[in-house]
Amino acid sequence: MKWLIRGALTLVTLIVVAVVVLLLIPAERVAGLAAQRFEAATGRELVIAGPVKATLWPRLGVRAEGVTVANAEWSGAGPMLTAEALEVGIAPASLFGGEIGIETLRVDGARLVLERRADGSGNWEFAGPAPAGDGGNAPVRDISIDRAVLRNGEILFIDHGTDVHTHLRAVDLETALQSRDAPIRVVASALVNGQALSLEAEADALRPLLDGDLTPVRLVATAGDTSLRLDGRADLEPVSFEGRIDARSGDGLVLARAFGIAPPDLPRGLGADSVALAAAVTLAPEGSLHLRDMVVDLDANRITGAADIAPGAERPRITANLAAERLDLTAFAAGGGNDSMSGWSRDPIDVSGLFAVDGAVTFASGPIALSGTNLDALDARATLEAGRAVVTLRPLVAYGGTLVGDIVVNGRGGLSARADLDLSGLAMQPLLTEVAGFDRLVGQADASVNLLGVGNSVQALMSSLEGSMSLRAGQGEILGLDIPGMIRNLDPSYRGEGRSTVFESLEAAFAVSDGVATGETFRLIAPFLTATGEGRIDLGARTISYRLLPTLRREADGNGVTVPILIEGPWALPRIRPDLEYLARQRVAAEREELEARARSEAEEAASRAEDALRRRLAEELKVAPEALTDRRAVEDAVRERVTDQLLDLLGNR
Repeated sequence: MKWLIRGALTLVTLIVVAVVVLLLIPAERVAGLAAQRFEAATGRELVIAGPVKATLWPRLGVRAEGVTVANAEWSGAGPMLTAEALEVGIAPASLFGGEIGIETLRVDGARLVLERRADGSGNWEFAGPAPAGDGGNAPVRDISIDRAVLRNGEILFIDHGTDVHTHLRAVDLETALQSRDAPIRVVASALVNGQALSLEAEADALRPLLDGDLTPVRLVATAGDTSLRLDGRADLEPVSFEGRIDARSGDGLVLARAFGIAPPDLPRGLGADSVALAAAVTLAPEGSLHLRDMVVDLDANRITGAADIAPGAERPRITANLAAERLDLTAFAAGGGNDSMSGWSRDPIDVSGLFAVDGAVTFASGPIALSGTNLDALDARATLEAGRAVVTLRPLVAYGGTLVGDIVVNGRGGLSARADLDLSGLAMQPLLTEVAGFDRLVGQADASVNLLGVGNSVQALMSSLEGSMSLRAGQGEILGLDIPGMIRNLDPSYRGEGRSTVFESLEAAFAVSDGVATGETFRLIAPFLTATGEGRIDLGARTISYRLLPTLRREADGNGVTVPILIEGPWALPRIRPDLEYLARQRVAAEREELEARARSEAEEAASRAEDALRRRLAEELKVAPEALTDRRAVEDAVRERVTDQLLDLLGNR
C-alpha cells in the first residue's frame, strides 16, 4: 500500500513542476514530459487526454482533465486510475525551491481499481525502477498539502483469490499534510455496495508508515449501527498492527455484508440483536491475529478469554480459551427441539462449516439457561481438524448430575456422529423430555451411551445407530402406568393422568443395531412387585414395542401372579394394556405342558408296572427273589447261575 502513496506523491510532484514549466512551454509538451517522468518512476503509463491549463488567479496552479494511469499488465479491469479533473493550487514559495507547498489538491470523478491476484500480489506494486538509495527508499523533497479533497470518487477492489468484489461509490475524502513528519488526519465517506460508510483515520506521521516503521494510528469506521475503532501502532507493508480494538454492531453486521463477507446467521442470545468486541489485538506481519483480554458481548451474554487466528494452507486455525460466568440461551433453544409426534427432521444437514477452520477451543461456563431446563456448569474442549469435530465434556453438570465423555461429528465423506458418554446421578424426566420427548420416567439414574450414526439428516442418523445403552436407577416412578392396579383388576384403564408405579430400583440394557434398541436386560423392583421385560425400541421411527412381565405378590417373599403388560406405539403416546392374548398363550402352553407331563407320568407308571410284572415272572423262572433283579447285570448273573445249575444237574444224572 505504501507504493500507492508513493505513486500519488510522485504524480503530485510532477504536476507542481509542470506549473512552472507551463509558464514557458506549451501544454502538450508539459503533459508529455509529466507522463514520461511518471512512467520512469512507476513503470505505468500516464495519459493526460484533456487540456492542461495553468492558472495564476485566484491561485497559482494547474488543472488537468482526462487523467489516466495504466493498470498492471496482468489486469483485465481497465485503467488503474481515471480522473475527470485534477486541480492543484501551489504556494508561490514552492517555485523558488525547498519544500513543495500545495495549498489545494482537488480530484473530481476519480475511479481507482485495486486488484489482488491469487498469489497475494497487487496492482499497486509498481514495477518501475526504484529511486537510488538504500532499498529504493532514497529521500525525496518534502511536501505539504494544506487541503486535499476527493469528490464523487469510485473505488473498486477485486480479490481474485477469494473472488470478492467490493465497490465503493460516492467516495468523498478530505485530508491535510503539513509534512511527512507531521500528524495526518483523513476524513472520508462512501457507499460500500450500497451501505453508507464514514471513516476517520489519524497517524502521528506519514514518513515512518512509508519507511516500514510501526507508527501510532487511530481509526474509526461507522456504517449504520456498526462501528469499528482501532487505537495503536501500525505498519503498511506488510500490514501489521498492535493496540486495542473496539467493535460493535446492532444491525446484524451490516458493514461485513457491505464488504461481501456473509456474517453467520446468529440466533438470539448469541448475537442476533447486538455484538460487541473489545480486546488487545496484534496483527502480525505474517498475517496471524492475536486477541488478549478479550470481552465479547452477544446480546445479553458476555464471554471473555483469548484467541489466536493463524492463516493456513487450506484454512485458518483458531486457538482459544473462553469463559462465561453465565449464559442465557432461552431464546436460542426455544423451538429448537423436535416435536414429539412429528418425528426426526429429514432436512439435509450442511456440514460445510466443519471445513471453514481448524482449531482447538476450551470453554468453561457457569449456569446456562435453556428453554425448559438449566445446565449448572460446563467445562468442555472442542477440536476441529479438516471437517472432524470432537467435543469432550469434562464434565457437563446438568439435570442434577454430571455428563462426561466425547461427542464426535465427522463431515469427511458424508456425515457421521458418535456419542460415548457416561451419565451419573441425572434426573431422568427433564433429560428424556429434552432429548427424546419422553416424560414418563421420574428419578435419578446412572447411564452409559455408546452410539454411532451415519447419515445426512437427523432421521438418517437415528435410523442408523449402532452400539449400546444401559440405565441403572434407584427409587423412582413411572408416570401414566399403575402396574399393580392393572394386574389386580386386569383392567387397562389403570393408566393415564394420575396413574403411576413407584419402584425401588430399575436396571435396563440395550443392544442397538440399525437404529433399533433391543432389550437385553430389564429388571424392576417395587414393593410387592418385580418385573422383567423384553422388546424393541425403534429410535429412528420413535416407536416402542415392549412387554413387561410384572409379578405381584401378596407378601414380600410369597408367590405371586404374573400378568404381562404390553407397551407399544409412538413413545410419546404409547398404548399400554394387559397382554391377555399373551397370557392366554402362556396358559395354553402351561396347560399343554401339564398334560404332557401327566401323560409322561402315566406312561412312566405303566412302564414301571409292566417292568415289575416282568421282573416277578422272571424271578419265578430263575427261582430268585424279585428284589434281586435290580438291574441288567443282576438279571444276567441270575440267568447264568440258573443255566450253570441246570447243566450240572444234567451231567450228574449221566
